[in-house]
Amino acid sequence: MSQAYTKYNGKTALKTKLDVKYPKNFAQAKVNGSTSASIGWAPSGKGKCDYNVVAIYNDDDFAGAKYITYAFAFHDGQPVALVDQATNGGPDFYPTQNASVRDAFDRIANGTSATYGSTSTSANSSSSASSSATSDLTSDGRNGYFATPSATRGTWYFVNDNQSVTKVTITDHELTTTIEDGSSSTTVLYNRQSDYQIPQNPSQDLQFKSMDWSEGNAFTHNGIQYFSVRSWLQ
Repeated sequence: MSQAYTKYNGKTALKTKLDVKYPKNFAQAKVNGSTSASIGWAPSGKGKCDYNVVAIYNDDDFAGAKYITYAFAFHDGQPVALVDQATNGGPDFYPTQNASVRDAFDRIANGTSATYGSTSTSANSSSSASSSATSDLTSDGRNGYFATPSATRGTWYFVNDNQSVTKVTITDHELTTTIEDGSSSTTVLYNRQSDYQIPQNPSQDLQFKSMDWSEGNAFTHNGIQYFSVRSWLQ
């Protein structure tokens, strides 16, 4: 049974198998079993709620459970990684007991390297994914950075079907997508080792640390350079 987290992209509601939709249903969510503290989406980490959420991840098939949802937030200016696995009574977030997740978010929020063996990952959409990367780029199937074709580097703008505008910024090995409300996400591009087999049941640790990793592949069509991007565990 595969496990894969879906990240809220700042635009399309993130829906769980219990039909909870984020960020809208934060309005009905409990924190520590109570509705006395408010929780809501605030990509800057500064908002009107008691818990201001900067990133949301959900897995609808987590280790045989109903689902697991992480909300990375700031409370009184301090980072806190919240988790919900409630099966009745609506979402109920508690500080996670997963030390790897908790400590990684603390390091990210404090501007230091959040490392899982080799590469850092960012839960805050405004962070640069590579700013805290380490020099080891060969673990978990990676074979160094993927170098984007030079002709593709720069800032590009796309008009979507609903007339909203998306900005895509491409650097030598990163791709950052920004939507109209200012929220953004960055993925770091890697080459994949030719003999690497994607785990059918990836560990929670691998899922979390590869959230912002993607595989890049370059190709040429009609003399024009392109590249494709695929999530690391797909």
